[in-house]
Amino acid sequence: MRSEEYTDSPRDEQDSSYTESTERHSFITMIKDAKYLTFLFIGIGLLWPWNCILGASQYFKHDVFLDNTLWSKIFASSMMTVSTVSSTLFNIWLAKRQHSYSERVVRGLIWEIIVFIILGILTLLKSWFSLPFIFISIMVLVAISSVATAMTQNGIMAVANVHGPVFSQAVMVGQAVAGVLPSVVLFIISFSSDPSRQSTGGILFYFLTTAAVSIVSIILYRVNQIGAKLVNVSPGSSPSSQVPFSVHYDKLKHLVLSIFTTFVVTLIFPVFASTILVKGLPLANSQFVPFIFTIWNLGDLYGRIIADWPQFRSPKFTPFKVFVYSLLRMLFVPLFFLFSRVNSSEHTSSPMVKDLLYTLLQFLFGLTNGHVISISFMKVPEALTTDEEKEAAGGFTNIFVSAGLTLGSVLSYGCVFIIESYSKVH
Repeated sequence: MRSEEYTDSPRDEQDSSYTESTERHSFITMIKDAKYLTFLFIGIGLLWPWNCILGASQYFKHDVFLDNTLWSKIFASSMMTVSTVSSTLFNIWLAKRQHSYSERVVRGLIWEIIVFIILGILTLLKSWFSLPFIFISIMVLVAISSVATAMTQNGIMAVANVHGPVFSQAVMVGQAVAGVLPSVVLFIISFSSDPSRQSTGGILFYFLTTAAVSIVSIILYRVNQIGAKLVNVSPGSSPSSQVPFSVHYDKLKHLVLSIFTTFVVTLIFPVFASTILVKGLPLANSQFVPFIFTIWNLGDLYGRIIADWPQFRSPKFTPFKVFVYSLLRMLFVPLFFLFSRVNSSEHTSSPMVKDLLYTLLQFLFGLTNGHVISISFMKVPEALTTDEEKEAAGGFTNIFVSAGLTLGSVLSYGCVFIIESYSKVH
């Protein structure tokens, strides 16, 4: 049966609060609904572990691997590679196993709890072990965390596709919230202390917070019986009962290509955010960088919220138009290089204006990222016919998420090389 959550036709009583048109429901109203809040919180839980490890990277490089060691120098790139590659491979594996989606949500969250408890123990006992052992242990835990996140995301997007587009948006908004909070905290910390120095107690708090978010997500998911609506397909089901990739690609090609393109382009953001320095604003560079990260994440959050506006949900805003929208985001790249050129100049006129324009550019880059991603995921269930197709689409779309992030991370190295080469010439 085709999902019609946003037409005037009636739905079952369980979802009656979402039978009206989207324009009648503000974001504040929706987050008061227990089911919507559950999807939102699980969305936070999807990105929180990665942000936690990212936030602790400076601690590991400085306090654990002692800055100048080989392990410190390769930590960040190794963490990124291990995370993206393991996530991509596992998503491909999951997509071929079209069953047990509801259980995957909880299993992934449980593994996140285990990973971060072990990370906490490893942090406390770091003096007991050699640096190679700690490095390998952390990379293994990063891989497990990425696999756990992929498992939860695979399951929750399958569930969201069946429940309706608004719940896909809830997951997307939750991920954006998980991006905003750490960047805001880092920006605030930059005014009171050196953000490169982090205490063991602070890192342990990071890890315990991640475990707590996962625990709360499991409780909400179980209490609200979110997975009860899914089609029950046994693990040993015949291949004929599975939805082929070709069916999904035929119906979703423009949406998944939008997701892929958006993430490839977006991965240049950290490169420019960490290399373009302040010129006129009354901020130190140590404050300007987390400020820009905060601005980008706020734009990302706003873009995901407004994705539910009627004009973007309209059938006239077709998947092909979403794909064109994602391609147009490439125009941001030369603009960033323009500001990088300004950054390398010794004298610039109106430096504060340039800082403000650059800040606006980062906000719009974040906004369009969240906007395209949310619209794409929200239109997935509308493009499919049966619940079986909608459930299996969770794994199919996640392949393009992981592939986009992987290719984007590789291309970001090229951006770093171009920026450094340009700086040497000028």
